[in-house]
Amino acid sequence: MTRQTKIIIVENNIPMAAKLSLRLNKLGYHITGIFSRAKDALNFMEQEVPDLILMEDQLKGQLNGIESQAAQLDHSVLYFNRNKTESLQTYLSEKLKDQKKKLKKEISESLDHFRKKPHQKEFQTILKDRIFVRHHDKMVKISLNDIHYIEADRNYCKVYSKDKKFLLVCTLKEVNDKLKDKRFLRIHRSYIVNLAHIDEIGSNHVVISSHALPLSKNMRLELFRHLQVI
Repeated sequence: MTRQTKIIIVENNIPMAAKLSLRLNKLGYHITGIFSRAKDALNFMEQEVPDLILMEDQLKGQLNGIESQAAQLDHSVLYFNRNKTESLQTYLSEKLKDQKKKLKKEISESLDHFRKKPHQKEFQTILKDRIFVRHHDKMVKISLNDIHYIEADRNYCKVYSKDKKFLLVCTLKEVNDKLKDKRFLRIHRSYIVNLAHIDEIGSNHVVISSHALPLSKNMRLELFRHLQVI
């Protein structure tokens, strides 16, 4: 399968960058990083160089390191104005249309491949105890038992385990729709918790690993339905 085009976004307006990231993800591009500061983007590029750098034009002049590094490696830097996001999308569609065609072809071929395998559903039931999330340039396994809670952060989600935190480029609603497991319950518009890790329940909060998380009033009764209460 053809490697996905890697893109980083350098924009001090993080909510706008997140929206652009979601749109590009839906088109099949791999957003490897979003940065609000030039220094952070430069540090990231020392480890992993993207195919395309999208940069807010107000930051131009502060990023000579990025511009020179991209030129040496024959990678593109595209400056954009936050008032011209539509023209940016048109530019990207034209610039990367070949990759989009290849992506569509690969998806079609993959679907045909799965349709020819009558026992494919058997494999879908084996790994229900874990999820895989994108972390840098890898897909990392997280055991569902290890997840303590998931927090909404605008158009992102933060997944907290015992000693690690992962950032997902999706909404909490999307996570809740996909995470079909009885161990997890959405207790607040901003939080999904692993019931097995709840240590304490207050009148309007729960405690997990010394972290107090808000509990919606209308979810309190639902929470108790999922627990053994004496």
